[in-house]
Amino acid sequence: MFVTACENKSNPETTTENAVDTVTEDMSINIIDSAGMPVGATAKNALDVAGKYKGILPCADCEGIETTIELKTDSTYSREIKYLGKKDNLFTASGKWTWVSEFVISLGSIKEGPNRYFVAEGKLVQLDMNGKKISGSLADKYELKKQ
Repeated sequence: MFVTACENKSNPETTTENAVDTVTEDMSINIIDSAGMPVGATAKNALDVAGKYKGILPCADCEGIETTIELKTDSTYSREIKYLGKKDNLFTASGKWTWVSEFVISLGSIKEGPNRYFVAEGKLVQLDMNGKKISGSLADKYELKKQ
């Protein structure tokens, strides 16, 4: 009787494949997946999205679009884009950013061009005009790295 009482039973609702329990400094237990993120984590609840992101995005008729986006903790942003190799090439915008899903933000006041970004660890990935992931041979070129 004693042997069955000490048997380790797992609860199927809390068991996650490739997950491990970790104990934090405040002695709470978190379940961490194989990528090191808390199970059930989303960009919205697990990442520090505030910061400055930079990159050079593809351009159909110029050398590239040098893009800088700064996301602030008060949900405001500033964006600066520079069309490389063009005259009158600097454009700025600012306003409020919002979460449109657990992984996507929108730069609300931008009406010209894409304004949605997928939030990942250390980067923003620009989405197309419909808020969908860009595919094709240049897909990996639509990333802005956190500075």
